[in-house]
Amino acid sequence: MDRFGDWLIMLTAAGLMVWWVIRRFDKWLHEPPGSRLRKLAQAGGVEQDENVTLLEEHGFEVLSGKHRVPLGVVVDDGPVMPTRLYFDYLACREHKYFLVKLERARQPLDWTASGLREKLLPYALLFPDCEGIVIAHTQEAQIKIVRFKVEAGEE
Repeated sequence: MDRFGDWLIMLTAAGLMVWWVIRRFDKWLHEPPGSRLRKLAQAGGVEQDENVTLLEEHGFEVLSGKHRVPLGVVVDDGPVMPTRLYFDYLACREHKYFLVKLERARQPLDWTASGLREKLLPYALLFPDCEGIVIAHTQEAQIKIVRFKVEAGEE
């Protein structure tokens, strides 16, 4: 790197890399709410089945299906233990997004406030732009929407 041209090429490459990093950060910083959900909606296809038909009968447009959210858990600086959360569909109604979970006979939901909190709150926290979580029970042709509301606590 004794010649001036070598330094010029290195400075140009470094400048382009810095410009690219700043541009990516700015894009991430100004990303509109709900863009994560729109990316999920574009990611997966939907097979027409009885669950999709049930959701469409209740006014939902099913955007994508069968999603897996990978997570890592670390306990006391130990190794990362991988795990995942699953939800069945991403649906839209009246320009609002909903996560859809199917109620299965082998994993019934406990319909108490604490049971719903334990099972569904992670989804609401991971996707705060969702309007709610739709629980679809195909055998009973029933749909329920679960929403979490933070209330003023006792101090």
